[in-house]
Amino acid sequence: MKEIKAYIRAHRTDAVIDALTALPDLPAIAVVPLKEIAHGVDGGRLRTVDMVKLEIDVADAQVEPVVDALLAAARTGAGHPGDGKIQISDVAASVDIASGRRV
Repeated sequence: MKEIKAYIRAHRTDAVIDALTALPDLPAIAVVPLKEIAHGVDGGRLRTVDMVKLEIDVADAQVEPVVDALLAAARTGAGHPGDGKIQISDVAASVDIASGRRV
């Protein structure tokens, strides 16, 4: 099992959610609004950018389709370095709180 975290521009959220929910058998998606503090493209002063963090736990076989959907929907088209990042990590264990079942 893998955890995928995607940090995307806030205005791309609806397009990304639409792309992800079109995938078969996708589990729940956690959506966390946040502000990123970053330098401008010209290396100038710090600025804040509205971003959203998506967290999705998926089976290993789902990683590539999810990443492909994220890339296609999150890009602004300009190849802007501030379009975001996708991080993929191993999940050592997962426990359902309601049932206590370990996945």
